[in-house]
Amino acid sequence: MNHQRTLAIGLILLLSISGAAIADTNEVLTHTSQTPGAETPISRTIELQTLAKRWGLDQEEYQRYLDLMRGPLGKWNPDLDPLLALGMFAESPQEEQRYAELYAQQEFDLTGRTLRFQQAYRAAFERLFPNAKMLDHRLLAPYFAHQQQKSAMKDAKRLAQKRFVDGDRLLLFVPPNCRECLPVINRLMGLLSSAQQSGVDVYVRDAQDDEAVRAWANAHAIKTAWFDGGHLTLNRDDGLLQRLKSQSTVSTADAMPIFLKRNGRFFQLSRESLGL
Repeated sequence: MNHQRTLAIGLILLLSISGAAIADTNEVLTHTSQTPGAETPISRTIELQTLAKRWGLDQEEYQRYLDLMRGPLGKWNPDLDPLLALGMFAESPQEEQRYAELYAQQEFDLTGRTLRFQQAYRAAFERLFPNAKMLDHRLLAPYFAHQQQKSAMKDAKRLAQKRFVDGDRLLLFVPPNCRECLPVINRLMGLLSSAQQSGVDVYVRDAQDDEAVRAWANAHAIKTAWFDGGHLTLNRDDGLLQRLKSQSTVSTADAMPIFLKRNGRFFQLSRESLGL
C-alpha cells in the first residue's frame, strides 16, 4: 500500500514538472518569435545609418540610393557607389553640388592615402632590398623609342596637313600586291581632308590594262565612295613613275613612291615627311 502511494505521489510530481517545462518552453518560443519583429527595424536603422555615414550621407539619402539601385540604374551599373548614383539623379542643382563636393573630397582623400602608402612602400623596399633596382630602364628603352617615334610621326602629320593647299594631288605608285596599300591611301586622303579640289591618284604598277586595275581595286577593298568628287582615282602606271624618278633629286627605294603634284609640277615626298 505504501509502495502504491509512493508511485502515485511520484507520478503526480512528474506530471507537474513536465507541465511546467512545457509552459516554460511555450513562453520561450513565444518570446523568441516576437523578438525579431521588435528588433529588426532597429537593427536595419542602425545598419543604414552606419553605411550612410561611411559616405557622408544621412539615412534618407542612403535609402534613396538603395531605391535607385533596385531600378534600371542598378541593372546596368551594379557597382555604382552612392555618391555617383545620387549625383547623377540629383533633384536640384544644390543636391548635385553637394554630391559632387563629397565625391571630390573622397577622391582627394583616396589619392592622398595612395601617395602616402606609395612613399612608405618605396622606403620599405629600399630598406629591405638596398642593392636591388625596382625598375630596369634598359628594358623600357624599346618602348620609349617607339613612343618617341609615334610622337614624331604625329608632329610630322600635323605639319604636313598645313603644307597642302587647294588643288594639290598626291600620286601614289603601288605594286600589284601589297598589304599596306589601303592604310596608306587612307592616311594620304586624311592629309588632304582640309584642302579643296584635292585628292589621291593611285597608279598600279605593271598593270597591263584597265581590267587589271579594276581587279587590283577589288582585291584591295577600295571603297567606291572615294571616287566621288575626284577624291581618288585609279590609273595604270604606263611608265610615269620612271619619268618622275628621272627628274627627282630624291633617291629612295620605297616600294610605294609618293609624289606631290602642284600647279603642274611634281615633287617626290618621303613617308617620314608625311608622318606615315
